[in-house]
Amino acid sequence: MTVPVLNFRDFIAADGDQLTTTSQQVAAVFGKHHNDLLKRIRALAAELPDDRLGYFAETVEMRANPSGGAAIPSPSYCISRDGFTLLAMGFTGKRALGFKLAYIDAFNAMAAYIKNQREGLQFDYLRKELEYKTRKGKISACAREMRHWQDEKPERLGEMNALLDQMQPSLLSH
Repeated sequence: MTVPVLNFRDFIAADGDQLTTTSQQVAAVFGKHHNDLLKRIRALAAELPDDRLGYFAETVEMRANPSGGAAIPSPSYCISRDGFTLLAMGFTGKRALGFKLAYIDAFNAMAAYIKNQREGLQFDYLRKELEYKTRKGKISACAREMRHWQDEKPERLGEMNALLDQMQPSLLSH
């Protein structure tokens, strides 16, 4: 089975950070009747919580008049990226399967990127932790040596002074 590849540039528009499409564009790309798609959108929007209603904004688009006269206003929806994803996940057919597979591939690529970032950061953390522990061990060993030195120093200086005294001939007669 050959799954068609969707060219998202055919129906997704970018306005700054916002990605949108229209119900007419979605119907055309997925081979749906626009009136059927409007029914699906209305049914879906009726189930959404209030904070997600912005996914679908009712609008009017002008369409060609089948009798050749002036353009006719037609109900339509401006659909956000999240609204489109939610809507398209309910579609069936080869084009819908193509979208779902592309979505899965994009999600997996994003997951791999996040995993690589996390593992890279984890490696950096472990490297820094090893450097810290190695340095701390060296400093601790130096600190222990310094403490021993402070304890030994007077005795060693005393021994050295005694030897110096023994090396110097006495000018005084005994």
